[in-house]
Amino acid sequence: METLISTISIAEDLNSSYPVSEKQLQFFQTNGFIKLKQVLAEPTIFYLNEIISSEVRRLNTQHLPMEARDTYGKAFLQIMNIWTQSEPVKKIVFSKKLAGIAAALLGTEGVRLYHDQALYKEPGGGITPWHADQYYWPLSTDRTVTVWIPLQATPLEMGPLEFSAGSQHLPTGR
Repeated sequence: METLISTISIAEDLNSSYPVSEKQLQFFQTNGFIKLKQVLAEPTIFYLNEIISSEVRRLNTQHLPMEARDTYGKAFLQIMNIWTQSEPVKKIVFSKKLAGIAAALLGTEGVRLYHDQALYKEPGGGITPWHADQYYWPLSTDRTVTVWIPLQATPLEMGPLEFSAGSQHLPTGR
């Protein structure tokens, strides 16, 4: 019974709304990024970690030792479009909460998914070099957002994400 209750509360969390304030929206528009805290409840994050980690283990095809990989291969394990192979991941990726936040930030009624992606940093792996995600996407618009959900605490010593405020206005690399 507890599992059913937990699953129901996770589904409720994923499909509830998360209000984006005018102040948060202005910050996003000015800086090109925003860190939103406590978007998902702790049990939901735990669930995401269990489900997504399980799928990454199942779908991973990277078996080279770290020293045999190129810089990109050392940066992280990357599994894309997991939602196409896993119904639980599909429910996460297509959650109303995440889509609602993206739509609010973009000032639109709805959003479409380009892809989902699990990026796992491995012990002893390399750094992720500075980059602009959009440069790699074959889209004819810059009206895009990336949602990053860390599945564990990411203190400064671990090297969390870093952003270049206002870089969305730079034409170089786009």
